Amino acid sequence: MRTNLIHLFIFLYLSSIYEVGASELTINLSNQKNAGTLMLAIYNNANDFESSVINEKRSEAGVFKGLELYLEPKESTQLKTEIPDGNYAIAFFVDVNGNKKLDKNFIGIPKEQFGFSNNAMGKLSAPSFEQAMFSIQDKAVQNIRLK
Repeated sequence: MRTNLIHLFIFLYLSSIYEVGASELTINLSNQKNAGTLMLAIYNNANDFESSVINEKRSEAGVFKGLELYLEPKESTQLKTEIPDGNYAIAFFVDVNGNKKLDKNFIGIPKEQFGFSNNAMGKLSAPSFEQAMFSIQDKAVQNIRLK
């Protein structure tokens, strides 16, 4: 019985520490033209972001927090989540055909809408982590226009 109380106390203590450090991230998406599944990934590590996004080695490994959500087309969608204070970058696309990948044409131009935090864009590729990076402490808002 005493062991169970100690474990409960430790669990509640650790839970309260995590909640104190959690910050609210609001993501406002605009200009969605087609219905589809939003495939959104939040990264807290430059190597993971660049490996997955720039080198296109798509995997859930390295994603700090992910979200899959079906969205109907509308001018604006607001999402909220809690994450610890720190530096992050967001990458996403709207999967119209359900194949869970960003489809591109024969010269590599995306056929499905996509976006990055800070509305960052690279030169003929995805942006770097530094270009898309934002900091969060208590609250942060990312207004991202789908391309």
